[in-house]
Amino acid sequence: MSQTGQSEVNVRPLVRGGGFSTWRRCLTAGVLLAFSSASYGNDADVKQLPQGWTTLAADAGLTVSGTFQHPGHTDTAVVVQNGQAGAYGLAVLPGAADDGAASIVKTFKDIKANPPHLSLVKPGSYQPVCHGGESCAPLAIANESIGLCFGEASCEIIYYAEGAYHEIHITD
Repeated sequence: MSQTGQSEVNVRPLVRGGGFSTWRRCLTAGVLLAFSSASYGNDADVKQLPQGWTTLAADAGLTVSGTFQHPGHTDTAVVVQNGQAGAYGLAVLPGAADDGAASIVKTFKDIKANPPHLSLVKPGSYQPVCHGGESCAPLAIANESIGLCFGEASCEIIYYAEGAYHEIHITD
């Protein structure tokens, strides 16, 4: 537990890729991301959401806070729903007004079969899943990031770099 009372994911960063060992580490990272718990943002943060978007019921794992964009500013990531569009998404509420407005950084469809779960990912080097047998280099992530897992289906890390949010899949 961190000093703020929220759980943290202690995923061992990968320094070298390759072979069965890398696959096993990625699978372990996904399981850890999927089963970690998270804390909740407050009602004032929710008011920052773009029009049409609302938070889901307060279930464990639907909100996580961390220093995603800038050191010293705690941002909040929350799973949201757009009732009019029938879509779900991941919103990030910035920790300071000068960090910009709340934004939807990822959208997705149905969540009933594989419900989403958020967790905090520490800075480090992570091995993405590579498709087609090609080799992928580990990715260094400088800030705390958002772990997003969909039930038993897949896990990814959503991280902030170069003024925008990006994603890498760590399990498939």
